[in-house]
Amino acid sequence: MLERLDVYSALGLSRGCSEEEVRRSYRKLALKTHPDKEKGTESEFLAIGFSYRVLSDRKLRALYDRRDMDFSASKADLIESFDINEALAIFDHFFGTSNPFAAVSEGVESLFDSEADKRKPKPSQRIEIELPCTLEEIYNSISKNIEVPKQRVNSDGQVENYTKTYRIQAEPSWISGTKLKFDKEPDDLTGDVIFTVQIEPHAVFEIENFSLKMKQEVSLCDSLTGFVIPIQMPDGRKLNVAIEEVIDPSFCKIIKGEGLLDKERNIRGDLIITFHIHFPKKLLPIQRDLLQLALRLPQELTNANNIQVIQDK
Repeated sequence: MLERLDVYSALGLSRGCSEEEVRRSYRKLALKTHPDKEKGTESEFLAIGFSYRVLSDRKLRALYDRRDMDFSASKADLIESFDINEALAIFDHFFGTSNPFAAVSEGVESLFDSEADKRKPKPSQRIEIELPCTLEEIYNSISKNIEVPKQRVNSDGQVENYTKTYRIQAEPSWISGTKLKFDKEPDDLTGDVIFTVQIEPHAVFEIENFSLKMKQEVSLCDSLTGFVIPIQMPDGRKLNVAIEEVIDPSFCKIIKGEGLLDKERNIRGDLIITFHIHFPKKLLPIQRDLLQLALRLPQELTNANNIQVIQDK
């Protein structure tokens, strides 16, 4: 049988095949034809082993390709010494064992799989990626697509590069440091993908826990007499916040339920407004006199009822 064997045809290859293609074909056919495997036969296993022995040796392959007389002599010696023990020795060197059924209790298929798995590249560590988001994206639950380069084992048992697109929908409960985990696929050599949310700085708001915090510039006059703040919210709404209190440097205005979502408590944080009061550099004499008149009125005269009585008169 081996005298008339076409070693390329035995492995299902053409003469221009690469060394990697030779290894790939032997890996597949040796496992399939192993005598201890169901439907495997010794004659087929010998032919596969002999073909791999010739094509994996560059010198023998070159002689075989040229049909050189020297190969005829080498082939005769090879055939004479090539038996099941030699075929198993090649298998042993290639897969790390000549008897994949040593531990019968583990089952035939699992033993073959375990030997093949030993030769697969080990899974890489998990991929960690920073996920930048704007406040508008998380406040409005905007979706975005993120492409991640990965590796996997294809149907031929080879490693290939590919790109996976993750569609991620932002949530109003996210804060900087929130982690999103995507488990790796079964054939994936790269590990789990971990996205870490990083919220970008905003022109108006800062995030404090789940609340939105902003600073409002205010004049001394408005801090004493009141005013209305028009606020453009991240979802496009316009809030007109009336300030009727007297503002001092420690004062803050809290609007409930306008912040981010606290999932644990199932409530939204607040909108917190702090103020920076601008004091005038100087006052005109008339301004000073009027302020003194207004601020130094006796308490009984500032009573609302008394003021109404004076107006009525």
